[in-house]
Amino acid sequence: MEAPNYGGIGSSQPPRYTHEEEEEAPLLAKDNTAGKYTAEARYNDVWATGLFLANIGAFTALNIYSFRAYKSNIADPYIILEGGERVATNVFTVDHSLSILVLSSIIVSFALSFGYFLLIQRHTAFLVKFSFLFSVFLTLALGVLQIMTGSLFWGFVSVLAGLAVLFLYKYWASRMQLSVHILQTAAAVTRKYPGTLAVAFSGLFVQIAWSTLWIFSLAVNYSVFQRISNCRVEDNDGRSRLTCDNNALYFVVIYFNFVMFWNTEIIKNVVHVTISGVFGVYYFFEGSPQGTPTSPTLGSAKRALTTSFGSVCFGSLLIALLQTLRYILNSLRNDSDDGIMAFLAMCASCILSCLEGLFEIFNKFAFTQVAMYGKPFVQAARDTWALIKDRGVDAIVNDSLVGNVLGMGSLSVALASGLYGYLFLAVVQPSFYDKNDEPIVYAIVIFLEVILGVVMMSVPSNVLDSGVTTTFVALAEDPQTLYKTKPDLYRAIVEQYPDISRNVRGELVHHN
Repeated sequence: MEAPNYGGIGSSQPPRYTHEEEEEAPLLAKDNTAGKYTAEARYNDVWATGLFLANIGAFTALNIYSFRAYKSNIADPYIILEGGERVATNVFTVDHSLSILVLSSIIVSFALSFGYFLLIQRHTAFLVKFSFLFSVFLTLALGVLQIMTGSLFWGFVSVLAGLAVLFLYKYWASRMQLSVHILQTAAAVTRKYPGTLAVAFSGLFVQIAWSTLWIFSLAVNYSVFQRISNCRVEDNDGRSRLTCDNNALYFVVIYFNFVMFWNTEIIKNVVHVTISGVFGVYYFFEGSPQGTPTSPTLGSAKRALTTSFGSVCFGSLLIALLQTLRYILNSLRNDSDDGIMAFLAMCASCILSCLEGLFEIFNKFAFTQVAMYGKPFVQAARDTWALIKDRGVDAIVNDSLVGNVLGMGSLSVALASGLYGYLFLAVVQPSFYDKNDEPIVYAIVIFLEVILGVVMMSVPSNVLDSGVTTTFVALAEDPQTLYKTKPDLYRAIVEQYPDISRNVRGELVHHN
């Protein structure tokens, strides 16, 4: 079967050969995969790119208006006590010990994340099995805790779910070896192409910068439109509620949440498409006569930000709309005095939450098709649906098993980072805070350390997750290429998982 040409003519659907033709089907020339677009390369889903740019323009215009209205209303960083004393609201003061804590925390969390990444490479089988049992233990423990705290219904649901998964352990165990091979391959490719980690770090920095801008913008716009809507806090049967004369503030908050959801999804999916493109290059060209291109990461990033960017915007928009609708329903549930309406809103929000989770998985596979074949999003979605109908159970099981490994890594790194923050404060006893504030400082530092650990571990986790998804999709679509370019890996996988010798169209691998 022909390898994807990543943006050339006919790249939206890989050609299909008969068994005799498939053995001799040529891979495309190396220069077609080096991230250099031909003159005929198409930009897919351009309308979604236009809508994204229009949304950025509207967001910018709204901020310009609100910032101008806010500039004469700067908040006072002091509070005034009853005796007239002005006291600064800052808990921390910056000194060398705080700087040491910040820098050492970054180094420690990075070292822990890298250490877990090495652990995945060397003890993959053990981690897949152990993380599966660990996830069952957590589910059962959560259920027992819920029962003890009075949440009987959800407690029994958690316990039954944990026992059901444990009862089906043999079924899960039969699929574990495939996840082991795929995860090992993803780790090896990440080591071969460290640019994938650089892409993940870049996405992380962009997300932090965007979140900072969004938080600041939301605070300014909330202040401005609170005055425009003449909002005030009123007491309603002992319950404080914000009451406004018009809905301007409410619509602004909804819009800001939509912008946050959409842009966050776009950043995440650009990173995923970029990394998937690199793994696609490895799958189709590593071991082939043509060899791999010189800069697969740069070429893949270029495709993700140009010809495939519209498809990224399109798929991300669908998730953002679901998230926004769920936010509206949650707001109605919290603000409603009608018990029936609040219950219906809660049920609808729960349904949307389930749909959102399923669609997130679907999108991940669809964007892999976009990355490997340069397909428009709708066509990628159709082909993903065909793949899920044929290999859906295996896809979900593989995704869950790998997710357990990465999730356990995030939890471990987060807890270890939090422990480091506690030990630093206890042993060094820095001077950047008042001893009277020690309990709250300990809580804040440990919380921030945990968040830092999760964020740092998300970098290798996102790369491995994208790599695992891409490898699974490529195996399902075209096992023939793996047999031709990496026969040893093919035999190792097919020995444990014979189904990969047949692709999603029912075509068997033609062996020599």
